[in-house]
Amino acid sequence: MIQLDPTLVRDRLRSDVSAFALVGLVADLGRVGLRSLQYPSAFVVLLGETAGETRYLTEDLVDQMVTARIGVIMAVRDIADVTGAQATTSLAPLRQAVLLSLGSFVPEAGGNAFRFSRGALQSGVDGQGSLFWQDDYTLRFDRRIQIS
Repeated sequence: MIQLDPTLVRDRLRSDVSAFALVGLVADLGRVGLRSLQYPSAFVVLLGETAGETRYLTEDLVDQMVTARIGVIMAVRDIADVTGAQATTSLAPLRQAVLLSLGSFVPEAGGNAFRFSRGALQSGVDGQGSLFWQDDYTLRFDRRIQIS
């Protein structure tokens, strides 16, 4: 694998977590507004990559261990409860479903599965009972590049 493609994660969540009304990418997140957002939704964002030391496997083959980070931003809402208590309760099974899906997802044969890194509230509960939560995952893979 040269780099992590977020569409692989989006497609995995679409197939595994049927509770989401929408699973999109960062471009989809940029297009939604409070009136057009479907609940519950998830958006996959590539957050960055960190490379280990470069190893020369041969004269013309470079290898690096890369750790890619993705964020899964989840939007939930309960209009019957503007305090957010119900939205928080609705979030728990979604987070678990995402964790189980990505924790067993190995996008490259012989590679590694995603590992949970951290989770945090991204926005407080608004007047409509909506909240946004982000869970971050990492994936380690070897990047091999032929240089000649």
